[in-house]
Amino acid sequence: PTVVMIVGLQGSGKTTSTAKLARHLFKASHNPLLVSVDVYRPAARDQLKILARDLKIPIYEGEPGNNIPLELARGARREAIQTGKDFVLVDTAGRLHIDEDLMVELQTLKEALNPTEILFVADAMTGQDAVKSADEFHKRLGITGIVLTKMDGDARGGAALSIRQVTGQPLKFVGVGEKADALEAFHPERVRSE
Repeated sequence: PTVVMIVGLQGSGKTTSTAKLARHLFKASHNPLLVSVDVYRPAARDQLKILARDLKIPIYEGEPGNNIPLELARGARREAIQTGKDFVLVDTAGRLHIDEDLMVELQTLKEALNPTEILFVADAMTGQDAVKSADEFHKRLGITGIVLTKMDGDARGGAALSIRQVTGQPLKFVGVGEKADALEAFHPERVRSE
């Protein structure tokens, strides 16, 4: 299966974006499996479980009491292989700021899973802070694309253009609302026209 790691700071919309991406893939005739390896934020795994249930997309929960991110991710990949899923979407932990423990964990996951994509989720409302975070995540992990959330509000394309410039990686999706279908492919001409 194609493994996609979803990374970013806490509060950027990683978990919701992971579910939206799963729905997007399902609508494109793929068969995704979700897994949350965020064992630190209270209810993070429950949040993804609820979103998965609402979307009728399978989620790997692991063995009861298993709170080891790497084991959860490896278990999800095994499950995907055994059940014929073609994507594994890994909702990773975030922090309020970048720290060494988080980066080491994400690097370990990357080495073990060899993901095809590492998507950095950024909140468009945070502006230049999102740009700094994207740069650091890219230096440490080699992100392959960006998902910009909260593009339905007053946020404009400044963060989008800056993140693209700093990382050299494409903006792939934008979140344009809270609902499960509020994820769109990024179209640069829409940002230019605003």
